[in-house]
Amino acid sequence: MPPLYVINLDRDKERMATLEAHLRARGVDYIRVSAVLGKEVPDWEKLVDPQLYAIRNRRPTPRAGEIGCTLSHLKVLELFLQTNEPWCVVLEDDVELLPDYAEVLRALGEKDDWDLVKLFCFHAGMPVRKRRLAGAHHLVVHLTRTTSSAAYAVNRRGAETLLKAMRPITEQVDHALDRPWETGLRIRGIRPMPVTLSADALISTIGYADKEGRDNSPLRLLRLLGFRTHKETRRFFHGIAEGFLRKPTD
Repeated sequence: MPPLYVINLDRDKERMATLEAHLRARGVDYIRVSAVLGKEVPDWEKLVDPQLYAIRNRRPTPRAGEIGCTLSHLKVLELFLQTNEPWCVVLEDDVELLPDYAEVLRALGEKDDWDLVKLFCFHAGMPVRKRRLAGAHHLVVHLTRTTSSAAYAVNRRGAETLLKAMRPITEQVDHALDRPWETGLRIRGIRPMPVTLSADALISTIGYADKEGRDNSPLRLLRLLGFRTHKETRRFFHGIAEGFLRKPTD
């Protein structure tokens, strides 16, 4: 089994206690990584590409919570690359592992046909099956957008590539992780998913979910629509190539 990293803010002790009890019940060891609190990062604005961020998002500038979330994931990738492990699992502290999680991971690690695999995501994503994993689970390619950085597996090539591609910050972390047409990474998903969200996921503890500060001016919305249309068109055709033109392994 790969090493499993859990991202958790120091102040969120109850969340960690709940997740720890759950992981112990599943017989899963983990490495806790202290999450970055964005507002405590000096000059965090300098970590952002302001022009690209303004084009790619409804807000003209990110919230400090977004910065903290991105830096927390980059911190885990850096820690992972300091080991000799071929791949790892990254969890945020508001998830739960489903009973067949371990079997799915064992099957996932049997072949080198992915670089990052979403273990949980929002949206159906129009999945195309690539190979069978354990039970009813399949490794899939998504043709349309899926979001969330709550749980994923990543190998060394994926981690090395993302550490470069996600700097400077131009998007929220879950979007930045999933740009295979730019990074060249083999981004995959699993259906049905082996991880779900816990009740804690309904509450943001880093100021990441508030909607204040959005710019809903017609010009910004039109520009954002153009960007997202272009982005999703590229995602779709890249997914077609990955899902249908490359030979499945099962």
